[in-house]
Amino acid sequence: TIERVIFLQGIELFADIPSEQLAHLAGITKSYSAEPGEIIFEEGDPSQSMFVLINGNVQLYRNGKLKKELTDPVAIGVWGFFDGEERLVSATCKEESHFLVIDRIDFYDLLEDRVQLSQGLLKYFVKRIRKLTELSDAIV
Repeated sequence: TIERVIFLQGIELFADIPSEQLAHLAGITKSYSAEPGEIIFEEGDPSQSMFVLINGNVQLYRNGKLKKELTDPVAIGVWGFFDGEERLVSATCKEESHFLVIDRIDFYDLLEDRVQLSQGLLKYFVKRIRKLTELSDAIV
């Protein structure tokens, strides 16, 4: 669990969450390994879990077009995970990849009693919205 807490602290989504709260989160994660060419999830699928890339290479596609290639540790499938909507992209492993998987139901059960965990996530989303606002202002 300690290794997972340290790892999760380095993920932007969880950076503002205190270590003791991350320990609870680490406790509900499951390890998952995927082979080259394996599809982790497809655009339009229901969002039942979030994947945190530990290492490997994941390509994200939208409408059949490559949008992003991920090689650094990062949370994948975040938006649908939180809003309960369908996946916005498809995720395919380009090489063997390793993940921590967080189940949506387990996660929301965990949130019910942990305000600091919720506050840390809110900070993340506000930062993301600010970045998107700044980007859209720069374009207009």
